[in-house]
Formats: sequence, C-alpha cells, structure tokens
Amino acid sequence: MDKTLTAMAASMLHCSSGMSTWNMADYTLGLYKLSARHALEDAHDTIAGDPVTSRGELETMLQWLRWAEAAYEGDKSSLAKAMKIHDDDLVRMETLSAALKPAFYIALYHQDHCVVMGIRGTDAATDAITDLNAHSELFEGGHAHSGMLAAAKWLLQNEGESLRKCFESYPGYRLVITGHSLGAGTGVLLAMLLQESAQTQTGAVSTTIGIAPGRISFWGFGCPPCVDRNLALAASFANNVVFQDDVVSRVSPAALEDLRSEIVQTEWNQAFKDGTTQRKVADIVKATYDQLEQVELPPGTIQVYNKVKEQGYSAFLGAGSALVSRITGVKLGTAASSPKGATSSWLSLGADAASQFFTAASNKVAQDVNKSLAEIHERNSKKGNEGAAVAALAADLNATKVLAETSSDSREQFKQSRLFVPGILYHIICQPLQPGEKMPEKALGSLPEPSDPKDTVRYTVVKGKDPNSRFGRIVLSSTILSDHYCGSYVKGITDALQWSKLP
Repeated sequence: MDKTLTAMAASMLHCSSGMSTWNMADYTLGLYKLSARHALEDAHDTIAGDPVTSRGELETMLQWLRWAEAAYEGDKSSLAKAMKIHDDDLVRMETLSAALKPAFYIALYHQDHCVVMGIRGTDAATDAITDLNAHSELFEGGHAHSGMLAAAKWLLQNEGESLRKCFESYPGYRLVITGHSLGAGTGVLLAMLLQESAQTQTGAVSTTIGIAPGRISFWGFGCPPCVDRNLALAASFANNVVFQDDVVSRVSPAALEDLRSEIVQTEWNQAFKDGTTQRKVADIVKATYDQLEQVELPPGTIQVYNKVKEQGYSAFLGAGSALVSRITGVKLGTAASSPKGATSSWLSLGADAASQFFTAASNKVAQDVNKSLAEIHERNSKKGNEGAAVAALAADLNATKVLAETSSDSREQFKQSRLFVPGILYHIICQPLQPGEKMPEKALGSLPEPSDPKDTVRYTVVKGKDPNSRFGRIVLSSTILSDHYCGSYVKGITDALQWSKLP
C-alpha cells in the first residue's frame, strides 16, 4: 500500500502545477484518509452483469490471456515453447520497444485457424513515454488516447502488409489481437483501424488486410481507458477483462479529478469505524481544530498558527503535539490548570496519541515521496508483480499536466472527453469463501492447476449486460497495483473455471 499511495501522491503533486494549491502533506494524508474510508465502506467499482458459468467462455478467455502474456517472452524460441507452436509459425517478433513503437509478435495458430497478434504492455521505461502522451484526439467521430492511437497507427503502417500476407496464405483464417496493459489499449485501437473496410462483390473487406471485419476480434486484459463513451459502446468486436481493483483500467485525468473530489469531501472521522481508538482520536482532532478557530491566540503564536492553517487541514493533523502546544501556549500534561477549557483538556488527554497516530500515518504514506518521477519510472521499469502497474500509473497520472498547459476552454473540453475501456466488459471479482464453502471435489481434479485447498477466497467472472455500465472509479485498496499483474488474471480466471458448472 505504501508503494501505491506514494506513486499516486508524487504523480498527483507533479501533475497539479497551475491547477491546485495542494502540497505533499495534503496529497499523502488525503490519500491515506480516503483509502481508510474505502476499506471501511468496502468501496468497489464494478459493472452491471451476470456471472459467467459457461466453461467454454472462461476457457476461451484464459486461452487469449495466455497469448497476451506471451508478448512478454524474450525471444522467439521461448514464445513458441510457451504457446506450443512450431518456430516457423512465429511470423514476426519484435522484443525491443521505442517511443510509440511497442514490442509485438505475429503468429499462426493453426489449431484455432487464426492469426494472432500479441502486443506487449508496459514493461520498460520507453513504454511509459507512450502513456505520457496523454492528449485526446479526434478519432472515428469521437476521441481516443493520442499515445496509444499513434502506436496503433505505427503497427498498422509497418505490419499491415505482414498480416495481409498471412491471410493470403491462409484465406480461411481469422485475426485475433490480444494484449495486456498498454498492449491492450494499443491493440484495441489497432483493431478499430483494421475495421475500416470497402465494399466488394463478396461484401465488406478490410482495406488493409483483405478479410471481412467480422473476422477481426480482440481480447484485452487490464486495458487502460482509451476511447470516449460512444466508441467504447460501438466496439462490439472487443472483449476486455478487468481484475478486481486494477487501477490501470480506471486511471484517467477525469478519474483522478474524481479522486481529488472524494478526498475533499471526506472527513477523517469517516475513515474509521465507530468505537475504535482511531475514530475517537479523529473526532477529537476535528473538534479541537474547530475550537482552535475560535480561540484568541497569543500574539506571538498567530504567525505559526496561520502558517499551519494555510497549509491545510492535513498539515495541521500531522503537525504533532509540540506544534499544537506552541499554538495554544499550553504544555502537554498541564492542561488541567489552563483557562482554555475543553481545548486544553484535549491537549492533556489526547494530543500525544493523536500526534503519534497521524505522524505515523504521514510517515507511512510519505516514504520516498521526494523521489522524482524519473526515479519512479526507472525504479519500476523492471519486471515484477507490481512494477508495470506502478509505471503505467505514474505515467497515466501525468495526463493532468496537459490540462495545466492549455487554455481554460481546452481544459474544459478535455475534461468532458472522459475516456473508457471499450467493448464487452468482464470483471473478475474476488470474494471471501462463506462458512463451510469449499471447492467441489470434481472441479478440483478437472484442471491441471487446481486451487490451493487453503484458499480463503473464490473468484467470479461477471460479464457486463448493460453497455452503459463502465469502469471509472479508482478504489484505493491494498491490491490496486498487484491486481494489474498478469498472474492475478491467470489465477482469477483459472479459479473461476474450477467453480463453474461442470458439463
């Protein structure tokens, strides 16, 4: 959780130039406060839909996830071995990425009579430059993420002919594009570009690769928001899967602004459960802050108090008992004889505890926040469970900086152009096992990778049934980064398969 809030706080601070007077204390403590509230309220962001019980549908989903994951392989022989295909069936593979030029592969999958194009996600610092290009530009009568669209156009221009030759050699095959993370965003936009067709005697045919648009499909996992609502609804050829709280599928300038609004609207006492020590301290702190507004301060302390006040509520909370003592002119432990009444009583009974609690909270989430974004990108460019998500998160959050550098009219227009994950949506949801609930014995032996019998959770895949129900709220859970890891998607779909109805 430290890494999550640190990346978000540092990025939000970096992106807010010209838009906000918030300082690091406001961001770090604000995010900590909101994450506590989200946990207390069991906040979630999901879609309206029904659980997928068809084993065939889940097996298809898992199959294309494996192909998306294969884009991270380091060489042709490793990819061919992982996907159990002949080396000769790997038509093209590019493992080195550059700005707006993602790594990818093109393979023949004879078992399913299709050509597969897998596009790699955020795996290196150079990929983050694509994320940083966060302008939204006109596309197909709507708006699309400029960076990912530019990458898709580069693939179209440079690999369109390779795809066409595949279908000339195998005229009955179909095209499946797949990808994870940034690769999913680029892939779905490439699929949209390939949908452009011309009428022939046999019907509509893609002008680039020479097959019917109906034979082009897409499977994405952890796809970032990349098109406006109308384009998202129209992409019926696309299937996008999101795991639990995966932040990459929700982060955008508009979602970030929503998060800021949530922080502003959240009081500290909303972040903790009634009756807990934390809630009591938060209630006392808020009451004391209100009372201090009405206290007649000694002349020598007004300047100190105003400085704290200017820096915001969160800075006041993190100031510590020594500063509070200086403001009120009362030493801790002597408040009983002080004329300041209730305020002094609080200083005696609760200031030390409040100071320790909020100082610890501040230190926890503010660890390493002074590192530059360049250092964050460099640190997280390595492969790992959460590295790719941190890199994508830190990059995508920079989109807000675009708003600070444009005119007010442009900023308003950009805010209104909220982007979404396109196509048919699936949500992998993790839920705790109910008392007495356990994996059916037949299901345990039905797959080569059975669930660990010690698991205390089960996964369900929900398929969206309302096209207007889309992902969009950032939930500050402890897993928003690890939920983006390919392994999390594999685990969730595999587990859902084992829980699905047996044939």
